[in-house]
Amino acid sequence: MPPDPWADGLYLRSVQYKTDANLSARQSIYAFQHPTVDLPARVLDLAAPAASDTVADIGCGNGRYLADLARRGFTGRVLGADLSLGMLRAARDHLNTATAADATCSSSIALISADAAALPLREDAADVTLASHMLYHVPEPAAALSELRRVTRPGGRVLIVLNGAAHLRQLRAALAAARGQDPATLAERVTLDDGEALARSFFPRVTRHDFPAELRIPDPAPIADYIRSMPGTHDHADPDALIEAALSALPVTPTGHRTITTHAGCLIAEFD
Repeated sequence: MPPDPWADGLYLRSVQYKTDANLSARQSIYAFQHPTVDLPARVLDLAAPAASDTVADIGCGNGRYLADLARRGFTGRVLGADLSLGMLRAARDHLNTATAADATCSSSIALISADAAALPLREDAADVTLASHMLYHVPEPAAALSELRRVTRPGGRVLIVLNGAAHLRQLRAALAAARGQDPATLAERVTLDDGEALARSFFPRVTRHDFPAELRIPDPAPIADYIRSMPGTHDHADPDALIEAALSALPVTPTGHRTITTHAGCLIAEFD
């Protein structure tokens, strides 16, 4: 394990995001969210790209935002960029599934492997630039913010999605207790507050939208899958015992649910 696995490019490409299995395990837990927050839909509603716009999704992951754009019938140019080839393969598969299921879906989406801190794009290339849950994967987040501004035209919009400091706090505390660690060691590397402060240093106008909710999970299996997907679990001497200890540390409500706070947010950054 590298000292900071969430920002180690080699680890991310070759282990954590070699395929989208780990990311999918973490995404699937939000099926238990109350109220449900369809984050790609909410963010794209805020982005509101015009039909002729160019949209760049930087750190596109397994393509949830790209697939949503396709399902909306967006006809502008779209680029998905990610450091991991495994994520790009998964994004292409999800796009193919979306377009096969709906003949009205747009399919004019290009995918490239790229480092968010050194994008192979010209200045002012995009009208709308998405950066969803990716700033904490960049060793120097400020370098990524500089690139996001550079590739976005004046008058365009950069949408940055991050988690609040309290996101999954009960799960993080339980896992830290199972590992015998300080919960601070599992804190968000770049929080929504951090991202807002950083964005305001690059953009004159930043609007923040918060989406608080909670998970109410009746079955421990999705939580176990989430923990299994995280850095450090497979390297543990006894991963199954670690997972069981973490599950035991999560309180169970009288209705048999484990309740976990969620808090995502979207920053809309603009400049003239």
